[in-house]
Formats: sequence, C-alpha cells, structure tokens
Amino acid sequence: MFEVSERTIELTLPIAMAPAAANESLMRVMHALSKPDGSPEGLALSLQLTDLHVRVAGEVVMPTQVHVVDRPARWEFGLSIRAASNEGIFPKFEGTLSLTPVGKHAVELWLQGHYAPPFGAIGALLDRTVLRHAAERSLTSFLRRIADDVIADAKEHYDLRIL
Repeated sequence: MFEVSERTIELTLPIAMAPAAANESLMRVMHALSKPDGSPEGLALSLQLTDLHVRVAGEVVMPTQVHVVDRPARWEFGLSIRAASNEGIFPKFEGTLSLTPVGKHAVELWLQGHYAPPFGAIGALLDRTVLRHAAERSLTSFLRRIADDVIADAKEHYDLRIL
C-alpha cells in the first residue's frame, strides 16, 4: 500500500544586504501580506509547464491566500499558504519564512515547512511522479518574489550603497 505523508520543503536564497535593513524590509513586506484584505494584488504560486515535463510553453498560476504570524524576536514569520479558490485540489503549505544573517552585508532568506498533496494516496503518488518537484518549484518562485519585494522595499527606504 502506498503511504500518504507530508512533504518537507527547505529553500534558501541569499540577499546582499545588511541584516538589520533586510529584517526591517521583510517586516514591511510580510505585514503587507497579512492585511485583512488579503494578499497583495497578483500574489500567486506559479509553475512553468516545462517543469511538468510538458513540451508546451506556458505557466500554471494559482492565486493564493497567505496567513502570516509575526515572530519579530526570532526574525521569522509563520506562514500558511493555500489556494484562493478550489482549495481542495491544491496542496496547502504550513511553515516559516526567516532571515539568517551571514555577515555584515548579507542574509539568507529561508522558507521551511511542509505540505500534504490533496486527494490522499492518489495525490501523493502524482506528487512523487508526474508532479515531481512541482510544489518545490512553485514555492521557490514565491520565495524569489518575497526576496524581490524585500530588495525593492530596501531601495525605497535605504541607500543600498552603504548597506
């Protein structure tokens, strides 16, 4: 019998920015995500069709709802990401987004957590075969978007040449 289990995700992206500035910018970006009116316009998980081994150019886009829990003393946020509609046919992600200083002028942005594929054993089988790495790739895209937003926020608030 095929065992249904949650899948673990651990992703990191480097950002060349002073840790304090990165943390302040990340806080502003994440607070914007946690507003009661929902996620910023256009926030979605996306996946290229070629990532699904389809020989056609295109992209699958899933608008999301993101629930954020601020943990400022630890430079991290609790995250819950799910589809904005048709929740039952997409995985739900639960985890943390955090910053780790790696010097005076650099940080690593981490996304760690787990998801469970929908549809029980059939969904788990699809996730391990046809959709292999699809969730990881879409979450990597999400992490890049957050990193880009942090950098854009820092450019608005700081002279990045001195960070």
